[in-house]
Amino acid sequence: MKIQVGVIGPAEEEYSSDKKMREKIEITAERLGELVAESGAVLFTGGMSGVMEAASRGAKKKGGLTIGTPGRDRGISNKYVDVEICTPIDIGDFLFAGTWSCDAIIVVPGSAGTLAEMCLAYRAKKPIIVLRGFDEIYEKWIDNYIDEGKFVKILGTETPEEAVEMAIKIAKLNLNKK
Repeated sequence: MKIQVGVIGPAEEEYSSDKKMREKIEITAERLGELVAESGAVLFTGGMSGVMEAASRGAKKKGGLTIGTPGRDRGISNKYVDVEICTPIDIGDFLFAGTWSCDAIIVVPGSAGTLAEMCLAYRAKKPIIVLRGFDEIYEKWIDNYIDEGKFVKILGTETPEEAVEMAIKIAKLNLNKK
């Protein structure tokens, strides 16, 4: 069975107004997609714009399989999505279809939607890796738990390479336990 890695982050309209940060988000997300594909894992995203599109674009550059969860309508995902999984809701679709399908989640911080997805992944006890250098709010959770439930410790990395390596390693360990 192939490992399934989710990459979550803001849609393009939710990006920072800072041009350098916008470029950093795009470059990082695309690199994450490339690395997920190179690892042989399947890439899961929300299937729309921003981090989702950049990660999917990166995965396709390397011949990877991409899955998007765009909501209830087929055919609205970005052009780099191979498979759409539709849900009966239009907002928060990744929360339900994506989160539960992933073996690990990599977070490019930013936006309320990303935060909601990360919190559900936490409740679902999915390994969560947050990239540093994007948002101080998310960084406060690195090496900590979100709440007293202590479901999973939030992990942090500096680079996309470290994030994907960590996600694959943890996913393999968890899959081998089943």
